[in-house]
Amino acid sequence: TPGFGVQPSAPPAAPCRPRSHVVFLKTHKTGGSSVLNLLSRYGESRRLRFALPRRYQFGYPAPFRAERVRGFSAGGRKFDIICHHMRFNLSEVQRVMPNDSFYFSIVRRPGPWPSRAFSLFQRRGNHYARNLQWFDFGLPEAAEPARVPALLGELERVFPLVLLAERFDESLVLLRHRLCWPRDAVDLFPLTAAPAPGCPRGSWAPLAPGTSLDWALSTHFNRSFWRGSAPGWSGCGAERPSCGGAAQRPGALCLQGGAPCPPGAIARRALRPFPPPGAARHPGLQRCFHPKSREFPPKPPGIWGIFLPKKFGIGAPKFPVP
Repeated sequence: TPGFGVQPSAPPAAPCRPRSHVVFLKTHKTGGSSVLNLLSRYGESRRLRFALPRRYQFGYPAPFRAERVRGFSAGGRKFDIICHHMRFNLSEVQRVMPNDSFYFSIVRRPGPWPSRAFSLFQRRGNHYARNLQWFDFGLPEAAEPARVPALLGELERVFPLVLLAERFDESLVLLRHRLCWPRDAVDLFPLTAAPAPGCPRGSWAPLAPGTSLDWALSTHFNRSFWRGSAPGWSGCGAERPSCGGAAQRPGALCLQGGAPCPPGAIARRALRPFPPPGAARHPGLQRCFHPKSREFPPKPPGIWGIFLPKKFGIGAPKFPVP
């Protein structure tokens, strides 16, 4: 049986058409913000229409409802991409997205993950650190063990691809093949490096028993990940540059020393990253300044300042794009 350390088989190189209708279920503390960033970059470059929340995270932790999408109207035009936090609800997502949409998500083994969740959600209570990925997928919180395999089988039919945070590079290669996107569409590099937040003493014991459903979820999709890749692919294979190399190329160009640094090393607090990442900049980005002004472009606005003007005609962005 394939395990977490087993090499996969490669996707076929058959002709295909790029997919522009995409549903990404962004799960908590799994690397989903990096995937969201590349989806945003791809969609913006091709003027695709994003389903954005009216308020914070589509009303999470309540199940997703179409009415929580900004610009949604029953019977109106559907969207191209949805990729922000939600508690998944298939019937409601289908009201927002076209029938030919490609569904995918990302999971992480819950080993080091509960401490991360505890650090992030400790003010909200331990509920957020118990089977949180299972919860994000909209699965029943009190699932009987005998029902778990059937529930996961149904979920796999909805999500033909679920990425593995532990195999992030290989996941991006497989994702780009499934979407038929160009290689540079999945180029990413870490901007900052931060150690995993520790779990306060005594808090691991009550958290560990609450991850059994997440273990079942991650184990199931680990197996489906390798099973779903075509025979003959050993890891990254011919796309080795896309596995690590893709991260090294822009990193070598943009980061002083070619590697990320801890957020605390960024002198200006306003430039330090804050989840979700994307607005902060590395102190060694001297070679990525605006080519005309020879200095950093102004800090861009948040997600609303970028998407709303283009999607709904609200205001206009005021910053230059390098």
